[in-house]
Amino acid sequence: MGFFVCCIFIGMKIIITEDQSNKLIGLQRRLKDIMRVASDMVDDADRFYGNLDFCRYYQTLKKYVDDVVYEIIQTYEHPSYDVDDIENFIYNHVGYENFVNILMDMYGEKIETFYNMKTKDC
Repeated sequence: MGFFVCCIFIGMKIIITEDQSNKLIGLQRRLKDIMRVASDMVDDADRFYGNLDFCRYYQTLKKYVDDVVYEIIQTYEHPSYDVDDIENFIYNHVGYENFVNILMDMYGEKIETFYNMKTKDC
């Protein structure tokens, strides 16, 4: 079993095993795949949400972002993972708030622009 040096923090090293490194790489790949679905949803939000009454269903940006996360979970398709696995991954491995922060860091401007466009007449 090999060991890898992961990170250096002010002269300290964190040593992880090869298995831990492989698991971390797998989690990063899964997150990257899920974020690809998010990108598609954000880029094609008009088609995805159609004529939905945003003023009625999404009174706040937070409520809309919560729904985007829900839709990502429902939409992501993978041969090895079902909806429950994806939900577990987002809520328990990444953490819901962390996932929302990643989503907003990557696509927040597009999400906010789309939301503002859909709610401008509310």
